[in-house]
Amino acid sequence: MHRKSITIEGKLISYMAAGKGNAVVLLHGFGVDSAAWLEQIGYLQKNYRVIAPDLPGIGTSELISDVSMEGVATVVKEILEAEEIEQATVIGHSLGGYIALAFAEKYPDLLSGLGLFHSTASADNDEKKGQQTKRY
Repeated sequence: MHRKSITIEGKLISYMAAGKGNAVVLLHGFGVDSAAWLEQIGYLQKNYRVIAPDLPGIGTSELISDVSMEGVATVVKEILEAEEIEQATVIGHSLGGYIALAFAEKYPDLLSGLGLFHSTASADNDEKKGQQTKRY
């Protein structure tokens, strides 16, 4: 497993890269960084090429100007381009799931599969948004 980085807007975006084969991108949730995926990376790298970024402003990645779901989806696309990956299965946990959905909508040709953990394809209702605000 290697720690790599790309530069976006003059800021470093860090990610872990491991393994060979079909690509799998793991997007972490709020409050953690790519290290949350270490066990999964260890397992998946035996058969897949795994990319696990620290999302902008989290872990070892610097904050960029556009941290909307669509903006971070573009960061994922740029990592794939830097790694010369034409298609990937994108798996997101919580916040990472919303980014995965934005990636799927914005770059469907780059997507070979999609997985969501503790995330949904529908928008949060007002009650759930309120609960998230209370937690953070």
